[in-house]
Amino acid sequence: DPIIGVSLELRAAYQELFVGGGFRCRDGSATFKSKDVVNDDFCDCSDGSDEPGTSACAGLQVDASPSSPDDGFACGWKLSREMVRKEPFRAKVIHRSFVNDGICDCCGGEDEWEGETACPDNCEAELKAQKAHEAALERGSEARQRLIKQAEQAKKSGRYANFDGGPQDVYLAIAAQGCLKLEDGEYEYDICLFGEVNQRSKGKSFKLGTKGEWASVLWEDGKTYRKDYSTLVMDGGTYCAARHGPRRVELHFECDLTTKVMSVQETEVCVYSFAVKTPAACNPSMHDH
Repeated sequence: DPIIGVSLELRAAYQELFVGGGFRCRDGSATFKSKDVVNDDFCDCSDGSDEPGTSACAGLQVDASPSSPDDGFACGWKLSREMVRKEPFRAKVIHRSFVNDGICDCCGGEDEWEGETACPDNCEAELKAQKAHEAALERGSEARQRLIKQAEQAKKSGRYANFDGGPQDVYLAIAAQGCLKLEDGEYEYDICLFGEVNQRSKGKSFKLGTKGEWASVLWEDGKTYRKDYSTLVMDGGTYCAARHGPRRVELHFECDLTTKVMSVQETEVCVYSFAVKTPAACNPSMHDH
């Protein structure tokens, strides 16, 4: 029989823990004469295995975004194998601290099983939104493929010979299309990738950054760095006395069907962060690999 919070994958293994009318912790740390210890909202086992369907042992769960059935509360705990195969989106796993907290986290409301919060079944709407999102990403990937062809021509021109245009040099296509524009209140910005970023206001102009180097992030090993092709840093702008150094720009790219600058924020003194949407930031299509 289904056990609250236990996924289909672990259901059989859990059934084996019910021995002689009692319950044995998965890690073997303790055995209880009564199976009533399961989901009684009290953490009896050191591994939390007696509370798969409550938040009582949530403090033992390290991962806030569970990646496997062992890591949290299974929304699909009531589903049959056939249902999981047909509607896998119903079987996601959430953090146990979200169980019976008054907020509907599972699309079918399975996490609010105590009944104090009424949850509508939003799974079909969530699936529809997911499919629309995936379709948009695929269109973005197709737009990115078109940019790659333009990038090849830009690279051949020799103008960008010394620049790292990102994966498949796709960002060179954006640069070759000309400077991006943004009007933000009294300020106007010209953003020319791998060139200059300038700010104009009331007849005055400041160079905020030039050229461009990709930001770097740590690998999972915590020792080595890799390039972050979602953030281009353009340093070497006009001297900023308050910063005791040159102005700097950070361009943060997100996937979209067209290229446009969405916003700018001065995140630090004389450090300007631009949000840019572009197909260049979309994932490659399967046929690109």
